[in-house]
Amino acid sequence: MKKSKMVVVTVCIMALLFSAAVLGFARGDGEEEEGQLVIGFDAFNVSMTWMKFAHDAMVEEAKRLGVKLIVLDAENEASRQASNMEDLVALGVDGIVANPIDVDSLTPAINKAASEGVAVATFDRAAKAADYVFYVGCDDVQGGRLVADFVADKLGGNGKIILLTGTPGSSPARDRSTGFFEQLEKYPGLEVVFNQTGEFWREKGMQVMEDAITATRGDFDAVVCQNDDMMMGAIQAIQTAGIDVNDVVITGYDGVPDGLRAVRDGLADCTLQYPIGQAPEVLKRLVKYLEGESPAEKDFEMSPWIITKENLDTGDFYSLIADD
Repeated sequence: MKKSKMVVVTVCIMALLFSAAVLGFARGDGEEEEGQLVIGFDAFNVSMTWMKFAHDAMVEEAKRLGVKLIVLDAENEASRQASNMEDLVALGVDGIVANPIDVDSLTPAINKAASEGVAVATFDRAAKAADYVFYVGCDDVQGGRLVADFVADKLGGNGKIILLTGTPGSSPARDRSTGFFEQLEKYPGLEVVFNQTGEFWREKGMQVMEDAITATRGDFDAVVCQNDDMMMGAIQAIQTAGIDVNDVVITGYDGVPDGLRAVRDGLADCTLQYPIGQAPEVLKRLVKYLEGESPAEKDFEMSPWIITKENLDTGDFYSLIADD
């Protein structure tokens, strides 16, 4: 019995020490300058390719601005992202940046944080009906339109399309689909013959593309992927099936290094640049907001652009492949 009590006491002490360590990290005991802003980044998943770069860009911007950044990764779990936001509020951060897994999942946590006086700015992904102070994103509806026009031009307005969409419920997947299908109405000769989510993952994109090839019996003219990771998986499936990538129009989205390489090497026709500038911009605006400057607009969206072989060097990550 005495041993059990000792174990319980030891566990409690360890828990208290851990909590103190976390609080010390958040407040920057011995590390943080007096008056330094502390901002939390409630990330949905920093292991996804574009998000790795966004994370690094935000860390660099935090250094430039002289603010302390605490990053908590939800690893694509909505409940964990909500819990992470509660933890950041409890740690006493001055503000929070978040990119919600989907448009609804983080809204209650954002609203609770706002009710406790913590400013939450969203970026990359929007939160519907949430009490956020402002949003920095990309005009993905326009991006979807650009893709539709590109495919229509390459196919002469006629052809069968396989569409690989992103995470269901996420604002990028919803908006890219909205713009794509709206623009597709202008091209009655184009038909989407297979439409399924690859959830923005390379492996899933490969699996879905394999299913699409089977379902269509190889009768398709274009493959539209809502991010480059899925595009790379789709290319692998196409090649494995013995289909020449040069006989198919293939498009991606994000403009990450692998996507740029695929375009450069003739494996894909284009990718769209999803601006990495969203990450430093949201942090810059949140710092200004916390210092008393209201944003000029609540919702600010950057424009995507199409990248082909002809303008490969306009990609945000071109420098990473220039010497390959």
